[in-house]
Amino acid sequence: MFTGIIRYIGELKKSNAVSGGKRLLISISDKEFLGNLEEGITSIAINGVCHTVEKIESGGFFVFSSFETLERTNIGELRQGEIVNLELPLTMNTLLDGHLVLGHIDGVGEIINIEKVGEAYKYRFRTDENIFSYLVEKDSLAIDGISLTIFNIKNRNFEVAIIPETINKTNLKYKRVGSIVNLEINIFAKYGKKFLERY
Repeated sequence: MFTGIIRYIGELKKSNAVSGGKRLLISISDKEFLGNLEEGITSIAINGVCHTVEKIESGGFFVFSSFETLERTNIGELRQGEIVNLELPLTMNTLLDGHLVLGHIDGVGEIINIEKVGEAYKYRFRTDENIFSYLVEKDSLAIDGISLTIFNIKNRNFEVAIIPETINKTNLKYKRVGSIVNLEINIFAKYGKKFLERY
């Protein structure tokens, strides 16, 4: 489980197709981050997608992305050298500054507009009806693993305001119109919709 607060970014160094998925090598120089990893145990959110660390090496780590992950997310489209958001798992003494994020991606969205507003930015996204039906004005949504507040929800589009701190610490500054991002719906929205469908 994660919070959607991105403190680290890494770089995709290798992506090799293997039976049932892809094996990725993520490079990161932060020794504190690497010191928290345990092979075969630690969960890492990569662009919001939960992975298990397979192997640690100097300056990086390997993960396996299954066929299911590749079908539902942007992980399979990542190119060598691309910057990714990284988040270590939530602990019992972590401040919950974002919202509860599981790392289980519901689908993807496309950036359709980026507008600079003073020092901040406004990003507009388009997604499919399956995702759109869960969106609520001023709710939290994980976008490439970043906990963001959504607004102006209409016609399968929604917007987010991005503060300078978020631009500087995440991969959003490398995204362009047409970029595909991972989306994870707020878990409480999913439970609420399921409850209403049953009763």
